Amino acid sequence: MFNDENLYLFKFAYRSILRNRGRSFFIGFSVSLAVFIAVWVLAFFDGVNGQIQTAVVNTNTGFYQLQEKSYARTTDASHPLPFHSEIEKKFRDQGIHQFSPEIVVDANISAPEGNAALVVLGIVPELHQNFLGVAGSITQGKFIEESDSEGIVIGQELAAIFKYKPGDQMVVNYQDVNGELRSEILTVRGIYHFSSNSFEKRFAYTSQKTIQRLFLNKEMDSVLYNRIPFMARDLSTQENFKSMFSNETEVLKTWKDLNPEMSVVIEFNDGMIKFFFIIIGVTIMMTILTPIQMLWQERLPELRMMNILGVVKKRFWKIGFFEVIQMILLSGIASSLLLTVILTIQSKTGVDFRHQQQGLNIERAGIKLTGVVYPIFSANQILVTFGFIIFVMFFSYFWAIHRTLKKLDISE
Repeated sequence: MFNDENLYLFKFAYRSILRNRGRSFFIGFSVSLAVFIAVWVLAFFDGVNGQIQTAVVNTNTGFYQLQEKSYARTTDASHPLPFHSEIEKKFRDQGIHQFSPEIVVDANISAPEGNAALVVLGIVPELHQNFLGVAGSITQGKFIEESDSEGIVIGQELAAIFKYKPGDQMVVNYQDVNGELRSEILTVRGIYHFSSNSFEKRFAYTSQKTIQRLFLNKEMDSVLYNRIPFMARDLSTQENFKSMFSNETEVLKTWKDLNPEMSVVIEFNDGMIKFFFIIIGVTIMMTILTPIQMLWQERLPELRMMNILGVVKKRFWKIGFFEVIQMILLSGIASSLLLTVILTIQSKTGVDFRHQQQGLNIERAGIKLTGVVYPIFSANQILVTFGFIIFVMFFSYFWAIHRTLKKLDISE
């Protein structure tokens, strides 16, 4: 690969870089900074998107929901389906161990302090504990048990507004399966602190036994569901799950279907990533192309002398090739060090925006947005960015060499 001629030209290219230290440093610094900025912007928005997605799926949504068809269309909870072993086996076979069959009843509560709308979820406590961390977020009292037929667990925000404590009785108003207005007294078993203020005010948990007695007017031996939210790695398995649950009684929905507002936010962030990448790309091109072209234009007297001494066009192209390779290596080392340092720091500290929120929680569509963003760095980001930079460097050098050699009458 490196014969004597190529080795000499490689060293010549290195000396050319050293002879123009100022301009070479500027080009290398520009490349390193461009790589760092491009990768960091991609990582920052990926971090924002990742945290939004995590916040959404951790609000009783999950990555997916398998919904009974009437409930999927109108949120009518009057036609729950039995949660049989075949459904559970499908989840287990796909490696899904976080799922929760639920009956969902819209209700409201009455108290001297006023009224509030409420969503009461009839759950299987053991399965729901694996699905969501509400059971581990109990601040007072305890989580419900499957055998409990009159207990309810509510959020800390709701308890603060209505001054509920564990052991207190709560009046719940709702329509049963027959459409009749009902009022029921339930006992507050526990109070949880989880997700956001909106979440804590909206969601309450009872056992399947309780919700069947209240809503269906009878207790059944089987577990029923209007929906089964479940977790997955991401949405890439959507088609696989659609084929698994394609039937006349159920509908599969993703978290983006269930929370379109946050889906739009993520799509907007993806658009911003592309926009920033284009802006950064144009800036990189102009920042690198112009200095390199000036660098080779200044070499005109040197190139003429070398040509007189017998250096042909092919060797000038080789010098440029070796020079760009060395500049890419040096810039790559510098940008890698910069990224490693920033990555190490921000993986622990994140980017803190809490001082701009003045102590207030920012919520969108009932989702609490974090005040600290942890950028997510990936090999794909770095490879794409370095690939673009390498293309720009080669294009800039070869364009500069081409323009310079056109001004010379150089033999082949």
